Amino acid sequence: MMALRLMLFGIMLWTFVQGSAQTALPKSSYPFVQWQKNSIHPKGSSALHPFYASLDRLMFKGLGRINVVHFGGSHVQADIISGRLRERLQSFYPGNLGSRGLIFPYSIARTNNPGNYIVKHTGSWSYAKNVQSSPAVPLGLTGMAVFTSDSGASLSISFPDHVKIKGDFNLLRIYEGAGSEHYTVLFHGQDSLPVTYREFRHPETHIREFFLEKHHRSLKLTIHPKDSVRSPYILYGLQLENEDPGITYHSIGVNGASTHSYLKCSLLGSHLAEIKPDLVLFGLGINDAAKGELDVAAFTSNYRKLIRQVRATNPHAAILLLTNNDSYRPYRIRRRRGYTPNPNGEIVRRIMHELAISEGVAVWDLFEIMGGLGSAKSWEDYGLAQRDKVHFTFKGYRLLGDMLFEALLTDYQLYLKKRYE
Repeated sequence: MMALRLMLFGIMLWTFVQGSAQTALPKSSYPFVQWQKNSIHPKGSSALHPFYASLDRLMFKGLGRINVVHFGGSHVQADIISGRLRERLQSFYPGNLGSRGLIFPYSIARTNNPGNYIVKHTGSWSYAKNVQSSPAVPLGLTGMAVFTSDSGASLSISFPDHVKIKGDFNLLRIYEGAGSEHYTVLFHGQDSLPVTYREFRHPETHIREFFLEKHHRSLKLTIHPKDSVRSPYILYGLQLENEDPGITYHSIGVNGASTHSYLKCSLLGSHLAEIKPDLVLFGLGINDAAKGELDVAAFTSNYRKLIRQVRATNPHAAILLLTNNDSYRPYRIRRRRGYTPNPNGEIVRRIMHELAISEGVAVWDLFEIMGGLGSAKSWEDYGLAQRDKVHFTFKGYRLLGDMLFEALLTDYQLYLKKRYE
Protein backbone atom coordinates (compact mmCIF):
# COMPACT_ATOMS: atom_id res chain seq x y z
CA MET A 1 0.00 0.00 0.00
CA MET A 2 2.80 2.44 0.91
CA ALA A 3 4.59 1.71 -2.38
CA LEU A 4 1.37 2.39 -4.30
CA ARG A 5 0.83 5.69 -2.46
CA LEU A 6 4.38 6.77 -3.22
CA MET A 7 3.94 5.88 -6.88
CA LEU A 8 0.69 7.85 -7.12
CA PHE A 9 2.25 10.83 -5.39
CA GLY A 10 5.22 10.60 -7.73
CA ILE A 11 2.90 10.69 -10.75
CA MET A 12 1.06 13.70 -9.31
CA LEU A 13 4.38 15.44 -8.65
CA TRP A 14 5.60 14.69 -12.16
CA THR A 15 2.39 16.13 -13.60
CA PHE A 16 2.77 19.25 -11.46
CA VAL A 17 6.39 19.74 -12.49
CA GLN A 18 5.48 19.16 -16.12
CA GLY A 19 3.07 22.09 -15.89
CA SER A 20 5.54 24.23 -13.93
CA ALA A 21 8.23 23.67 -16.54
CA GLN A 22 6.17 25.66 -19.01
CA THR A 23 7.44 29.08 -17.92
CA ALA A 24 5.79 31.02 -20.76
CA LEU A 25 9.15 32.02 -22.22
CA PRO A 26 8.74 34.66 -24.97
CA LYS A 27 9.95 32.33 -27.71
CA SER A 28 8.24 34.10 -30.60
CA SER A 29 9.78 37.43 -29.55
CA TYR A 30 13.34 36.17 -29.92
CA PRO A 31 13.55 33.87 -32.98
CA PHE A 32 17.38 33.82 -32.93
CA VAL A 33 17.46 31.92 -29.62
CA GLN A 34 17.90 28.14 -29.97
CA TRP A 35 15.01 27.31 -27.68
CA GLN A 36 15.04 23.61 -28.56
CA LYS A 37 18.58 23.34 -27.16
CA ASN A 38 17.66 24.69 -23.73
CA SER A 39 18.44 21.53 -21.81
CA ILE A 40 20.86 19.92 -19.37
CA HIS A 41 23.72 17.85 -20.80
CA PRO A 42 24.75 15.09 -21.15
CA LYS A 43 21.27 13.89 -22.07
CA GLY A 44 20.16 11.14 -19.73
CA SER A 45 22.97 11.86 -17.29
CA SER A 46 22.50 11.10 -13.60
CA ALA A 47 24.85 13.97 -12.58
CA LEU A 48 22.04 16.02 -11.01
CA HIS A 49 20.11 13.08 -9.52
CA PRO A 50 21.40 13.71 -5.96
CA PHE A 51 19.90 17.21 -6.15
CA TYR A 52 16.64 15.85 -7.56
CA ALA A 53 16.51 13.25 -4.79
CA SER A 54 16.73 16.11 -2.29
CA LEU A 55 13.84 17.81 -4.10
CA ASP A 56 11.86 14.57 -3.79
CA ARG A 57 12.38 14.48 -0.03
CA LEU A 58 11.35 18.11 0.29
CA MET A 59 8.19 17.69 -1.77
CA PHE A 60 7.14 14.25 -0.51
CA LYS A 61 7.32 15.20 3.16
CA GLY A 62 7.37 18.99 3.18
CA LEU A 63 10.55 18.78 5.22
CA GLY A 64 14.23 19.32 4.63
CA ARG A 65 16.45 22.16 3.56
CA ILE A 66 18.15 22.36 0.17
CA ASN A 67 21.17 24.60 -0.42
CA VAL A 68 22.23 25.83 -3.85
CA VAL A 69 25.53 27.71 -4.32
CA HIS A 70 26.17 29.67 -7.53
CA PHE A 71 29.72 30.89 -8.31
CA GLY A 72 30.54 33.45 -10.96
CA GLY A 73 31.91 36.84 -11.89
CA SER A 74 30.00 40.02 -12.70
CA HIS A 75 27.09 37.99 -14.11
CA VAL A 76 26.48 36.71 -10.57
CA GLN A 77 27.63 39.63 -8.41
CA ALA A 78 24.67 41.69 -9.63
CA ASP A 79 22.41 38.78 -8.53
CA ILE A 80 19.93 39.22 -11.37
CA ILE A 81 20.15 35.85 -13.14
CA SER A 82 20.80 34.11 -9.79
CA GLY A 83 18.13 36.25 -8.12
CA ARG A 84 15.59 35.24 -10.75
CA LEU A 85 16.50 31.56 -10.37
CA ARG A 86 16.21 31.92 -6.58
CA GLU A 87 12.76 33.43 -7.02
CA ARG A 88 11.58 30.66 -9.36
CA LEU A 89 12.97 27.80 -7.25
CA GLN A 90 11.48 29.19 -4.04
CA SER A 91 8.03 29.73 -5.50
CA PHE A 92 7.35 26.97 -8.03
CA TYR A 93 6.02 24.54 -5.42
CA PRO A 94 3.60 25.50 -2.58
CA GLY A 95 5.32 25.96 0.76
CA ASN A 96 8.80 25.79 -0.78
CA LEU A 97 10.16 28.91 0.96
CA GLY A 98 13.68 28.48 2.29
CA SER A 99 15.91 31.30 3.54
CA ARG A 100 17.76 34.22 1.97
CA GLY A 101 21.11 32.57 2.62
CA LEU A 102 24.64 33.96 2.38
CA ILE A 103 25.11 37.61 1.43
CA PHE A 104 28.11 39.92 1.26
CA PRO A 105 28.21 43.71 1.91
CA TYR A 106 29.58 44.59 -1.53
CA SER A 107 29.15 48.33 -1.17
CA ILE A 108 31.57 48.36 1.79
CA ALA A 109 34.11 46.85 -0.62
CA ARG A 110 33.41 49.77 -2.98
CA THR A 111 31.70 47.76 -5.66
CA ASN A 112 28.16 47.29 -6.91
CA ASN A 113 25.70 45.73 -4.49
CA PRO A 114 22.75 43.58 -5.66
CA GLY A 115 19.56 45.59 -5.83
CA ASN A 116 17.60 43.20 -3.61
CA TYR A 117 19.20 44.27 -0.33
CA ILE A 118 20.58 47.53 1.03
CA VAL A 119 23.89 47.86 2.88
CA LYS A 120 24.96 50.82 5.01
CA HIS A 121 28.02 51.21 7.22
CA THR A 122 29.92 53.52 9.54
CA GLY A 123 33.61 53.62 10.40
CA SER A 124 36.68 52.93 8.30
CA TRP A 125 36.69 49.59 6.44
CA SER A 126 39.20 48.05 4.04
CA TYR A 127 38.58 45.21 1.62
CA ALA A 128 40.25 42.32 -0.20
CA LYS A 129 39.12 40.53 -3.39
CA ASN A 130 40.18 37.36 -5.13
CA VAL A 131 40.83 39.34 -8.33
CA GLN A 132 43.71 41.16 -6.63
CA SER A 133 47.17 39.74 -7.23
CA SER A 134 47.91 39.61 -3.49
CA PRO A 135 44.78 39.99 -1.30
CA ALA A 136 45.53 41.60 2.07
CA VAL A 137 43.82 38.83 4.07
CA PRO A 138 42.99 35.15 3.46
CA LEU A 139 39.75 34.75 1.51
CA GLY A 140 36.90 32.27 1.66
CA LEU A 141 33.64 31.28 0.02
CA THR A 142 32.50 34.75 -1.04
CA GLY A 143 35.81 35.59 -2.72
CA MET A 144 35.90 38.89 -0.81
CA ALA A 145 36.41 40.22 2.70
CA VAL A 146 35.93 43.52 4.47
CA PHE A 147 37.87 44.33 7.62
CA THR A 148 38.17 47.08 10.20
CA SER A 149 39.95 48.00 13.43
CA ASP A 150 37.62 50.90 14.24
CA SER A 151 35.87 50.67 17.59
CA GLY A 152 32.15 51.11 16.99
CA ALA A 153 32.32 50.43 13.26
CA SER A 154 28.98 49.16 12.04
CA LEU A 155 27.12 47.69 9.12
CA SER A 156 23.41 47.32 8.51
CA ILE A 157 21.38 45.31 6.02
CA SER A 158 17.74 45.71 5.04
CA PHE A 159 15.46 44.54 2.26
CA PRO A 160 13.43 46.90 0.03
CA ASP A 161 9.67 46.48 0.10
CA HIS A 162 9.56 45.47 -3.58
CA VAL A 163 11.69 42.35 -3.03
CA LYS A 164 9.48 39.29 -3.48
CA ILE A 165 11.67 36.73 -1.75
CA LYS A 166 11.18 36.83 1.99
CA GLY A 167 14.26 37.91 3.92
CA ASP A 168 13.09 37.28 7.46
CA PHE A 169 15.44 35.31 9.67
CA ASN A 170 15.86 34.16 13.27
CA LEU A 171 19.39 32.80 12.91
CA LEU A 172 22.32 34.90 11.78
CA ARG A 173 25.61 33.17 11.02
CA ILE A 174 28.63 35.45 10.59
CA TYR A 175 31.69 34.12 8.76
CA GLU A 176 34.63 35.82 10.45
CA GLY A 177 38.41 35.76 10.20
CA ALA A 178 41.00 34.54 12.67
CA GLY A 179 41.25 36.83 15.68
CA SER A 180 37.52 37.55 15.82
CA GLU A 181 37.47 36.33 19.42
CA HIS A 182 39.13 39.60 20.37
CA TYR A 183 36.06 41.54 19.17
CA THR A 184 32.60 41.98 20.61
CA VAL A 185 29.88 42.03 17.97
CA LEU A 186 26.49 43.42 19.00
CA PHE A 187 23.27 42.71 17.12
CA HIS A 188 20.60 45.42 16.83
CA GLY A 189 17.18 45.14 15.30
CA GLN A 190 15.14 47.62 13.33
CA ASP A 191 15.84 51.27 14.23
CA SER A 192 18.86 50.05 16.25
CA LEU A 193 16.60 48.79 19.03
CA PRO A 194 18.00 46.23 21.51
CA VAL A 195 17.22 42.61 20.66
CA THR A 196 17.12 39.50 22.83
CA TYR A 197 19.33 36.74 21.47
CA ARG A 198 21.80 34.00 22.34
CA GLU A 199 25.30 34.17 20.91
CA PHE A 200 27.57 31.24 20.20
CA ARG A 201 31.04 31.20 18.64
CA HIS A 202 32.66 28.24 16.87
CA PRO A 203 36.41 28.72 17.47
CA GLU A 204 37.42 26.06 14.96
CA THR A 205 35.51 27.62 12.03
CA HIS A 206 35.43 31.27 13.20
CA ILE A 207 31.67 31.38 12.75
CA ARG A 208 29.60 33.47 15.16
CA GLU A 209 25.90 32.66 15.50
CA PHE A 210 23.05 34.77 16.84
CA PHE A 211 19.91 32.82 17.80
CA LEU A 212 17.10 35.39 17.85
CA GLU A 213 13.86 35.11 19.81
CA LYS A 214 11.85 36.70 17.01
CA HIS A 215 12.09 36.86 13.24
CA HIS A 216 13.75 39.95 11.80
CA ARG A 217 13.93 41.46 8.33
CA SER A 218 16.83 43.84 8.94
CA LEU A 219 19.94 43.93 11.08
CA LYS A 220 22.67 46.17 12.38
CA LEU A 221 25.99 44.98 13.75
CA THR A 222 28.48 47.06 15.72
CA ILE A 223 32.04 45.89 16.27
CA HIS A 224 34.14 46.71 19.34
CA PRO A 225 37.64 45.43 20.15
CA LYS A 226 37.89 43.83 23.59
CA ASP A 227 41.46 45.04 24.10
CA SER A 228 44.25 46.66 22.13
CA VAL A 229 44.56 44.10 19.36
CA ARG A 230 46.66 44.50 16.26
CA SER A 231 44.74 42.21 13.92
CA PRO A 232 41.58 43.64 12.31
CA TYR A 233 38.08 42.23 12.50
CA ILE A 234 37.51 40.33 9.22
CA LEU A 235 34.07 39.66 7.77
CA TYR A 236 33.51 37.20 4.91
CA GLY A 237 29.75 37.11 4.77
CA LEU A 238 26.44 36.90 6.60
CA GLN A 239 24.10 33.93 6.38
CA LEU A 240 20.45 34.73 7.09
CA GLU A 241 18.48 31.63 8.03
CA ASN A 242 15.07 30.59 9.32
CA GLU A 243 13.50 27.26 10.18
CA ASP A 244 11.29 27.04 7.07
CA PRO A 245 11.79 24.02 4.80
CA GLY A 246 12.65 24.86 1.21
CA ILE A 247 15.45 25.94 -1.12
CA THR A 248 18.08 28.45 -0.08
CA TYR A 249 20.03 29.97 -2.99
CA HIS A 250 23.47 31.45 -2.20
CA SER A 251 24.95 33.58 -5.02
CA ILE A 252 28.72 34.14 -4.95
CA GLY A 253 30.00 36.65 -7.50
CA VAL A 254 33.10 38.83 -7.87
CA ASN A 255 33.44 41.22 -10.80
CA GLY A 256 36.25 40.07 -13.07
CA ALA A 257 36.74 36.71 -11.29
CA SER A 258 38.21 33.76 -13.18
CA THR A 259 38.70 30.13 -12.23
CA HIS A 260 42.14 31.02 -10.84
CA SER A 261 40.57 33.72 -8.63
CA TYR A 262 38.57 31.21 -6.59
CA LEU A 263 41.54 28.87 -6.28
CA LYS A 264 43.20 31.67 -4.28
CA CYS A 265 40.51 31.36 -1.60
CA SER A 266 42.15 29.17 1.04
CA LEU A 267 39.03 29.08 3.24
CA LEU A 268 36.60 28.23 0.44
CA GLY A 269 36.47 24.51 1.24
CA SER A 270 35.90 24.94 4.97
CA HIS A 271 33.21 27.58 4.39
CA LEU A 272 31.50 25.43 1.76
CA ALA A 273 31.46 22.52 4.21
CA GLU A 274 29.36 24.71 6.53
CA ILE A 275 26.83 25.48 3.77
CA LYS A 276 26.50 21.80 2.79
CA PRO A 277 25.30 22.44 -0.78
CA ASP A 278 23.03 20.02 -2.61
CA LEU A 279 23.79 21.74 -5.91
CA VAL A 280 26.78 23.87 -6.97
CA LEU A 281 26.66 25.96 -10.13
CA PHE A 282 29.91 27.20 -11.67
CA GLY A 283 29.43 30.11 -14.07
CA LEU A 284 33.15 30.86 -14.46
CA GLY A 285 35.07 31.20 -17.70
CA ILE A 286 34.06 34.47 -19.32
CA ASN A 287 37.00 36.28 -17.71
CA ASP A 288 39.45 33.44 -18.36
CA ALA A 289 38.58 33.69 -22.05
CA ALA A 290 38.34 37.48 -22.36
CA LYS A 291 41.73 38.21 -23.90
CA GLY A 292 44.16 36.54 -26.27
CA GLU A 293 44.47 32.82 -26.74
CA LEU A 294 42.90 30.70 -24.02
CA ASP A 295 45.35 28.51 -22.09
CA VAL A 296 43.37 25.29 -22.49
CA ALA A 297 45.52 23.19 -20.16
CA ALA A 298 45.44 25.75 -17.32
CA PHE A 299 41.70 26.42 -17.69
CA THR A 300 40.86 22.71 -17.69
CA SER A 301 43.11 22.08 -14.69
CA ASN A 302 41.61 25.00 -12.75
CA TYR A 303 38.07 23.79 -13.30
CA ARG A 304 38.99 20.25 -12.37
CA LYS A 305 40.54 21.53 -9.12
CA LEU A 306 37.39 23.51 -8.29
CA ILE A 307 35.15 20.51 -8.95
CA ARG A 308 37.31 18.27 -6.79
CA GLN A 309 37.51 20.87 -4.03
CA VAL A 310 33.71 20.84 -3.83
CA ARG A 311 33.68 17.06 -3.67
CA ALA A 312 36.41 16.92 -1.03
CA THR A 313 34.14 18.67 1.47
CA ASN A 314 30.71 17.87 0.00
CA PRO A 315 30.98 14.52 -1.81
CA HIS A 316 27.23 14.22 -2.45
CA ALA A 317 26.77 17.67 -4.01
CA ALA A 318 25.60 17.75 -7.64
CA ILE A 319 27.57 20.10 -9.89
CA LEU A 320 26.35 22.06 -12.91
CA LEU A 321 28.70 23.98 -15.23
CA LEU A 322 27.33 26.98 -17.13
CA THR A 323 29.19 27.62 -20.36
CA ASN A 324 30.30 31.11 -21.36
CA ASN A 325 27.77 33.22 -23.13
CA ASP A 326 28.76 34.29 -26.62
CA SER A 327 30.76 37.49 -26.26
CA TYR A 328 32.72 40.03 -28.24
CA ARG A 329 36.03 41.68 -27.43
CA PRO A 330 37.24 45.12 -28.44
CA TYR A 331 39.85 45.72 -31.11
CA ARG A 332 41.67 48.75 -32.46
CA ILE A 333 43.36 48.98 -35.86
CA ARG A 334 44.93 52.38 -36.35
CA ARG A 335 42.09 54.79 -35.74
CA ARG A 336 39.36 52.21 -36.14
CA ARG A 337 37.72 50.73 -33.06
CA GLY A 338 35.08 48.07 -32.76
CA TYR A 339 34.10 44.67 -31.41
CA THR A 340 34.71 41.22 -32.84
CA PRO A 341 33.31 37.82 -31.79
CA ASN A 342 35.46 36.01 -29.22
CA PRO A 343 36.30 32.49 -30.50
CA ASN A 344 37.30 31.37 -27.00
CA GLY A 345 33.63 30.87 -26.15
CA GLU A 346 33.48 27.77 -28.36
CA ILE A 347 36.67 26.41 -26.75
CA VAL A 348 35.28 26.87 -23.21
CA ARG A 349 32.10 25.13 -24.31
CA ARG A 350 34.06 22.13 -25.59
CA ILE A 351 36.14 21.89 -22.39
CA MET A 352 33.04 21.93 -20.19
CA HIS A 353 31.42 19.12 -22.15
CA GLU A 354 34.64 17.11 -21.80
CA LEU A 355 34.71 17.78 -18.06
CA ALA A 356 31.09 16.65 -17.81
CA ILE A 357 32.13 13.22 -19.06
CA SER A 358 35.40 12.88 -17.14
CA GLU A 359 34.18 14.37 -13.83
CA GLY A 360 30.56 13.26 -13.83
CA VAL A 361 29.04 16.75 -13.78
CA ALA A 362 26.31 18.40 -15.86
CA VAL A 363 26.40 21.32 -18.32
CA TRP A 364 23.96 24.04 -19.32
CA ASP A 365 25.19 25.15 -22.76
CA LEU A 366 24.36 28.86 -22.86
CA PHE A 367 26.76 29.44 -25.76
CA GLU A 368 24.78 27.04 -27.95
CA ILE A 369 21.39 28.26 -26.72
CA MET A 370 22.25 31.88 -27.55
CA GLY A 371 22.96 30.89 -31.15
CA GLY A 372 26.70 30.28 -31.15
CA LEU A 373 29.54 32.52 -32.27
CA GLY A 374 28.42 36.07 -33.06
CA SER A 375 24.93 35.67 -31.58
CA ALA A 376 25.54 38.31 -28.86
CA LYS A 377 24.90 40.97 -31.52
CA SER A 378 21.32 39.74 -31.96
CA TRP A 379 20.85 39.79 -28.19
CA GLU A 380 22.06 43.39 -28.16
CA ASP A 381 19.77 44.35 -31.07
CA TYR A 382 16.77 43.03 -29.13
CA GLY A 383 17.68 44.81 -25.89
CA LEU A 384 18.90 41.70 -24.07
CA ALA A 385 22.66 42.40 -24.09
CA GLN A 386 24.65 45.52 -23.38
CA ARG A 387 26.77 47.35 -25.96
CA ASP A 388 29.95 45.56 -24.84
CA LYS A 389 28.31 42.30 -25.99
CA VAL A 390 29.63 40.60 -22.86
CA HIS A 391 27.11 41.59 -20.21
CA PHE A 392 23.34 41.42 -20.42
CA THR A 393 20.65 43.96 -19.66
CA PHE A 394 18.34 43.51 -16.69
CA LYS A 395 15.75 42.02 -19.07
CA GLY A 396 18.37 39.70 -20.55
CA TYR A 397 19.59 38.41 -17.20
CA ARG A 398 16.01 37.77 -16.07
CA LEU A 399 15.38 35.82 -19.26
CA LEU A 400 18.49 33.70 -18.64
CA GLY A 401 17.22 32.92 -15.14
CA ASP A 402 13.89 31.78 -16.56
CA MET A 403 15.62 29.68 -19.22
CA LEU A 404 17.89 27.95 -16.73
CA PHE A 405 14.92 27.30 -14.45
CA GLU A 406 13.02 25.69 -17.35
CA ALA A 407 16.03 23.54 -18.27
CA LEU A 408 16.39 22.30 -14.69
CA LEU A 409 12.70 21.63 -14.27
CA THR A 410 12.50 19.77 -17.58
CA ASP A 411 15.46 17.62 -16.55
CA TYR A 412 13.80 17.01 -13.16
CA GLN A 413 10.67 15.98 -15.03
CA LEU A 414 12.66 13.35 -16.94
CA TYR A 415 14.07 12.09 -13.64
CA LEU A 416 10.57 11.78 -12.18
CA LYS A 417 9.29 10.04 -15.30
CA LYS A 418 12.01 7.39 -15.09
CA ARG A 419 11.42 6.91 -11.37
CA TYR A 420 7.62 6.73 -11.23
CA GLU A 421 6.36 5.60 -14.61
